[in-house]
Amino acid sequence: MRHACVFGASCSKVDKAYLKAAYEAGALLAEAGVGMVFGGGDTGLMGAAARGVKSKGGEVIGVIPEKLNQPGIAYPDCDALIVTPDMHARKAKMEALSFGFLALPGGFGTLEELLEVITLNQLGYLSAPVAILNTQGYYDALLAQLETCIVQDFTDSACRAIYHAADTPQDAVAWMLAAGPADLPNKIKDAIEDDKRIRAQQTTN
Repeated sequence: MRHACVFGASCSKVDKAYLKAAYEAGALLAEAGVGMVFGGGDTGLMGAAARGVKSKGGEVIGVIPEKLNQPGIAYPDCDALIVTPDMHARKAKMEALSFGFLALPGGFGTLEELLEVITLNQLGYLSAPVAILNTQGYYDALLAQLETCIVQDFTDSACRAIYHAADTPQDAVAWMLAAGPADLPNKIKDAIEDDKRIRAQQTTN
């Protein structure tokens, strides 16, 4: 069975629309025969997505650091719960188990996880689609910032192919399942060549 990694908020105080979309995304994964790898939390969007997967008989693998592996925090119905020593090991394990990534709305931790997997794709450490579920326009500001990075030449325009923003769980899951590896330039090689060219221009000027 293939597994998709799902990032999302652990907070339950959010608008119910976010929880509903997370549950639907989990159910859609299970209906497609895809298991879910996630942070192992019982609350917020993480818990909602896990319950969505289980509602359709799907498989859930939780990956949780020791500090958070406590009653009331860890999702109790994981098919497997992997306990890691820290957050860094947790992310590495989630990445290793997954063919693709789905970012639900979330706070600082979710943003960090999302940007890390985009960056790992950009640098060639990963070749995995990154779907962003933009429920109620939650990620509009972040998506605008990513576009600013590209328009102002801090990031190659080809990197747009790494991720896809979707308004609905159906679109997000469908894109992640269908997406192939992004055709990306060699960032390190290109950066060196660009630097050489710019230095040469500065010298001649």
